Amino acid sequence: MNSKLCYSPFALRILLLASVLTFWACSSQPTEPTDEDSTEPDASDTNATSADANQTSSLEADYPLDFCVVSGNDFGEDPNMIPYVHIYNGTPIKFCCKPCLPRFEKDPERYLKFMREEIEALAK
Repeated sequence: MNSKLCYSPFALRILLLASVLTFWACSSQPTEPTDEDSTEPDASDTNATSADANQTSSLEADYPLDFCVVSGNDFGEDPNMIPYVHIYNGTPIKFCCKPCLPRFEKDPERYLKFMREEIEALAK
């Protein structure tokens, strides 16, 4: 008995359509996770006011360190760097980039201790 798999053109089109839709649905995930504790105003948020922007600017201006406590990168080192400010228990923490936040959240006390030591060293 010679058995060949014979697919109809209709079945092939359905299979192709299902594959394309699956690929499209899986690839339309957000590219960046959101952070509710961020001091960065959301560009899509119509309720973001200039006061929010001023608060972020004042936090960055008053920040005593000129480097990221997680990576050690200087904030002025790379002109393409987009610093990220996160409020942790009322304390602003400035990172060189948003991907440093998960590393900070794994052991925040370690980084806070390091930050306090660096601020004390600058005060001397």
